[in-house]
Amino acid sequence: MTIENTKILLVDDHQILIDGIKNMLEEKGFIIVNKAYDTLSALEFLEKYPVEIIITDISMPGEDGIELIKKVKKLYPEIKIIVLSMHEEKGIVQDAIQLGVNGYILKNITQQQLLRAIQRVKEDKFYISEEIAHILVENIHDKTDTRLLSKRELEILKLIAREYSNKHIAETLFISERTVETHRKNIFRKTNTHTVVGLIKYAIENKLI
Repeated sequence: MTIENTKILLVDDHQILIDGIKNMLEEKGFIIVNKAYDTLSALEFLEKYPVEIIITDISMPGEDGIELIKKVKKLYPEIKIIVLSMHEEKGIVQDAIQLGVNGYILKNITQQQLLRAIQRVKEDKFYISEEIAHILVENIHDKTDTRLLSKRELEILKLIAREYSNKHIAETLFISERTVETHRKNIFRKTNTHTVVGLIKYAIENKLI
């Protein structure tokens, strides 16, 4: 699926940042339909013009990005939203994901990572930066009433989120690689997921984090 000519609305109150992103994306063939500096102006624009993807910050004057996400998902559920923010607090990330954002990335990402995020979201996939994945998975705990994952499986899950190989996990936990592979398969089977991102979404939806 090509991502060129994708119509994007940028929402951020930092003009230098938003101008830089606009110039970079336009060089790659994207159509930046507008720049908005707050939630109100973004919503006013959406009343008149079609957009495929919104890239928004969280902290803005007036109503913040969380309020923008709520309203866009209610009024324009077909529009995909990527959060691009410095906020990496677990609570804020959880709120955004629960509201239905399609991606959450930090402002320290590279140009290629931003393009990858847009590509994944354009393909109807969910995308979060590695740092966010690590933060969320580090906070996963096993609820005593669900007993979904064993203590060992939770330990391995956290290391998977750090992109440890099976060998590295085995060395860290003093177990065999075969045991690690068995636990890995069990984790994905129990949660009916296939990726770390899928695990995180499952954990949030089931209040494990």
